[in-house]
Amino acid sequence: MLLVLLLRAAALTPPTLRRPSFFAPTQPAETRPPSAYEDTDIEARLAFARDGLCVVEDFFDDETFAACQRAARRQTELKPETLESVAVGRLGCFLEPRDPVVVALSRPESVERLRRICGDERLEPADFPVELRRYPVGSSMGWHKDEVLYEEPQLEVVLTLENTSDSQTRWERADGSVRGTWLPPNSLLLVKAEGATHGVTTVRRGDRLIAKFVLTASPVKLQAWYDNILSYQAQP
Repeated sequence: MLLVLLLRAAALTPPTLRRPSFFAPTQPAETRPPSAYEDTDIEARLAFARDGLCVVEDFFDDETFAACQRAARRQTELKPETLESVAVGRLGCFLEPRDPVVVALSRPESVERLRRICGDERLEPADFPVELRRYPVGSSMGWHKDEVLYEEPQLEVVLTLENTSDSQTRWERADGSVRGTWLPPNSLLLVKAEGATHGVTTVRRGDRLIAKFVLTASPVKLQAWYDNILSYQAQP
């Protein structure tokens, strides 16, 4: 009888008063593993925080990057820019949303990695189309700051797809010094609009093929957005 009463009392004990099981986990059984790129992106994060510009090498896996290169090589309708630009002799076009280059840059894991590097979780792929740009022999881009397209300065992401040129990308660091480097295929250059002053030296041999992708924290377009969307419009 005593045993029956004790069992009934235990059944009526409120859940909040019951002792936890010694076998209950004290923390979630699964924890989010650290990013596979956490260590390699540290230097990029520090550089972006300091200078507003950084370079990330080997961004995509080999298979994804090879698909991007194949798609870019199929693009034969590159045109001279119609908009007045600091770039000289550069050719380009806008890519369709389904293009493998656009898909790779826009996928969630790519965007999340870019957010971490730049320290801004608000960034989303912008509604400005991805551009494919080619720098043939004789082309260059003078010193400039990227024009602001949205109410908040956007992040511009430049993916080098091919680079057989002797050209260098140069930028001014926060301490006033100038750095220049040859950007290898599968590298990203990240720069904030109206941020670091940068440019591209004249191509004397070879050429360089890139894609420019935009991330923004603001949906509000400025007049510059509407001006730049006409960059490859056929001239009358």
